[in-house]
Amino acid sequence: MKAKETSTPSGPALRYDYKAFATELGARLREIRKASGLTLRALQIDHNYHLSQIQRVEKGDGISLPTLLRMAETYQVPVERLVEGLGIVSEGVEPHSKTSKK
Repeated sequence: MKAKETSTPSGPALRYDYKAFATELGARLREIRKASGLTLRALQIDHNYHLSQIQRVEKGDGISLPTLLRMAETYQVPVERLVEGLGIVSEGVEPHSKTSKK
């Protein structure tokens, strides 16, 4: 059986700045939480999150996929809304990887 070939767009390569992505996602999650009227305490008590977990995520220290999905459910928003447009590197700008020493 022959493997299915996929085509690649001929335009510039899509690139992400992972640190910027995490920082922007954290800010977006904080905004959504506040707009929803949820406090950190409510997330702890009513939704069983750890305070340090929410603080790390909102600070931009990164998030696991299961936590991202759980937060989308908690806030009742599609995951796409949470991540749309975050961390995309403009052409000519060098991304900062999470492992960079800068």
